[in-house]
Amino acid sequence: MLQHPDPAEAENRGRAAGEKPDHALADLAAEQHGIFTLDDARRVGLSRGQIDRRIAHRWSVVYDGVYRVMGAPVTWRSELRAAVSAAGAGSAVSHRAAAAIYELPGGRPGLVELSCLRWKRSTRPGLIVHESRRLGEADIQELDGLQVARPERVLLDLAWLHPSVRYLELVVQAARRRRLLTYESARATFDRHARRGLRGVATLRQVLDAWDPASRPTESEMETLLVHTLRDHGLPAPTTQFEVLDSTGTFVARVDAAYPDARIAIEYDSMQEHSDEFQLARDARRRNAVQTAGFVVLSARKRELRRGGDELAQQIQSIMRRARTELA
Repeated sequence: MLQHPDPAEAENRGRAAGEKPDHALADLAAEQHGIFTLDDARRVGLSRGQIDRRIAHRWSVVYDGVYRVMGAPVTWRSELRAAVSAAGAGSAVSHRAAAAIYELPGGRPGLVELSCLRWKRSTRPGLIVHESRRLGEADIQELDGLQVARPERVLLDLAWLHPSVRYLELVVQAARRRRLLTYESARATFDRHARRGLRGVATLRQVLDAWDPASRPTESEMETLLVHTLRDHGLPAPTTQFEVLDSTGTFVARVDAAYPDARIAIEYDSMQEHSDEFQLARDARRRNAVQTAGFVVLSARKRELRRGGDELAQQIQSIMRRARTELA
């Protein structure tokens, strides 16, 4: 359910014994990033004349009917709150602004972007408004006093902006790591909103169809790039975050990706992970343990993946061919 300021609560603040309407309004604004509306001012008991005088001398007008407490800092969150307040009920921070709040790839901190039924206010630099009749209560949640589109809906918004399989898989994996959505919730929102001909729908459907609900998310964008690179070479998608067990079923290690049937383990290799001799020693022991469990361990390096990963793909294909020959 959407949570809006309770009119009765705001009115009670203004009528509390010995409490002035201005104090009540200041308290309310403090909870709303310094932003309040004309309706807020009326609810705490300010008259039309009092409101007009304060608009002239004490309040900063952000939009018609939306104000900022004089002296309150102008922040990205306050600008988002002001825009959503101006748009009215059923509006929410969306697209790249919402992605930034959720810390997802493609997010644009500082951008004021929202979706609403109808925008009837003036526009301003840095403000992007999407008019939509398909944004419902099930698609919005309150975060830190802001109405924000849910991650599943943001995924659709981003698909519309950037219909790229690689990009959307980065978003999905990042959202999974942050536990913002599940396969079921993403699929349900997609099925509710997707329609033929809408930009990005076909691409997002492809990403969702390739999502194995039983798999673990990658742990970084570079691990996601590893999966993309292997698929580009015609290899099947590896199992990510695979747990290697020894012959007794005891846990040995979790590797970034694996082809269990071919007994191939793949580790993403970054310079940061090998910054000292102690880490190098730990890595060596871990690699030896995985090899003892019967896996060939291959390293995936950032520079190689950026160049296409040809050598790594050839190594995997060679091992797979040898495994098929041995089974024949």
